[in-house]
Amino acid sequence: MPDHAPETDLLDLAYPYALDALAEPERAAVEERVRTADPAAAAAFRDSVREIRETLAALTVVDAHPAPDHVEASVQAALDRQLAAATPVGRTWPIRWLAAAAVLIIAIGIGAFVAVDRTRQGEAGAVTAQRILAESDAREIRTPVSGGGDIVVTTSARLDAAAVSFDAVPAAPLRHTYQLWLIPEGGQPLSAGVLDPLPAPDDPTVVPLDDAALLALSVEPAGGSPQPTTDPLVAVPLD
Repeated sequence: MPDHAPETDLLDLAYPYALDALAEPERAAVEERVRTADPAAAAAFRDSVREIRETLAALTVVDAHPAPDHVEASVQAALDRQLAAATPVGRTWPIRWLAAAAVLIIAIGIGAFVAVDRTRQGEAGAVTAQRILAESDAREIRTPVSGGGDIVVTTSARLDAAAVSFDAVPAAPLRHTYQLWLIPEGGQPLSAGVLDPLPAPDDPTVVPLDDAALLALSVEPAGGSPQPTTDPLVAVPLD
């Protein structure tokens, strides 16, 4: 990975990592840094990446509108400043991140900002994994995943939510990610989140169940898909 200041916050790297704006050596270096970081910093990084990926997946169902002129101009100005400040070698990841952000904002338009705002509003009153695990009706379901490892789903009917983690499941293939799906009885799969990286047993992710019948996991292209493109690796009954 190109050199960066030692004080660079690990959270700053979550954005280019989630947008797949890093070369493979840089991505590997970020993953190693997360592996050796203190648990709180590593958990914050994983949460940020997860939220960014989930927002990107949600944006696939947001109608695109032309971005206002000032949005495109602001992004381009920021990119120009970064390019002017960069040295000929090193510190290349911020440039790729800004470029990726510019493409994303300009392509999706103002709908992106609406979706992000709605996501943050929804998170404000979110049920925590700790609360699910502590509920008197909590029920743990451990199921093998095709390819290795287990998915661990702890449900609470009272909260209509689940805490989901993975144990010894290998990383997704290059340029791909894992994605969770809620499948209602007789209905179409609905995205329940893009998982990059997978939530560990000590840091489960929360999934509102919305009375779904199954929780499934599939491998999707980086950034997620509006509908599954592969057969599920596992499907967990929720009733």
